[in-house]
Amino acid sequence: MADITVTPLTASIGAEVSGIDLARPLDAASRSALAEALAEHLALVFHDQALTPDQYLAAAEAFGPPMVQHYSQHHMPGYPLIGLVWHRNGQRPAERWHTDHTNRERPPAATILYGVEIPSKGGETSIASMRAAYDALPEDERRRLEGLRTVNTLDSDHHDTRAEDRDQFSGPFIHPMVRTHPVHGSKAVYFHAGKATIEGMEPEAGKALMGDLLERAIGPEIVYTHNWRKGDVLVIDDRATMHRAHGDYDRRESRVLWRIIVEGDRPRL
Repeated sequence: MADITVTPLTASIGAEVSGIDLARPLDAASRSALAEALAEHLALVFHDQALTPDQYLAAAEAFGPPMVQHYSQHHMPGYPLIGLVWHRNGQRPAERWHTDHTNRERPPAATILYGVEIPSKGGETSIASMRAAYDALPEDERRRLEGLRTVNTLDSDHHDTRAEDRDQFSGPFIHPMVRTHPVHGSKAVYFHAGKATIEGMEPEAGKALMGDLLERAIGPEIVYTHNWRKGDVLVIDDRATMHRAHGDYDRRESRVLWRIIVEGDRPRL
């Protein structure tokens, strides 16, 4: 097993992992240690990595099997399990709080991002602990949310989505609005407001409930903001977090991230 050191970055979320080269094969003990660290800290940062696409995919398997992403127009040529996050191919920064790919029966356990080209200023990624958000809610509100379910479909505001992706991934898929982490055992608020309506509620009322909850529940005390360096790998636990991109960088500069998502379990209360 590699000599792995895990150093917390904030009191509520995030840890830096050192002593490991993700370009090298990971043994079973290292994989287990990384999976446990992710469940505990919810976001892991690895600095100074130099990865080929094949090495990146192999490293990602420590957190689960890579799964196909539904915006196939943004896949890396020759590597359909790697998505390119890059504004110059028409993408807009995902600046609203969300968790990834809830329009799946088994949504991702984790989103993994690798910094390939980084702007000189801005372009950070923020991650919020929805475990801490849940814990901070009043008891009656926690019980209410536990009784709600979301109906998830593919976003309708991406006009370049391919027809085959809409056919395959539009769902609907129903998930609990609070889910129990399969490794950690704790509960977290879980939804993607852009993909979800709330079962049994008018769409506008459900969207208002989700928006109000995010505004009240996410504060700086439960957020880690990652300032990118070239060669960083950021692993985000999608089972108990939400994240957002910061679009405040000079578009004359490039911000290129390679994204892999890995399959998780079916969400359960």
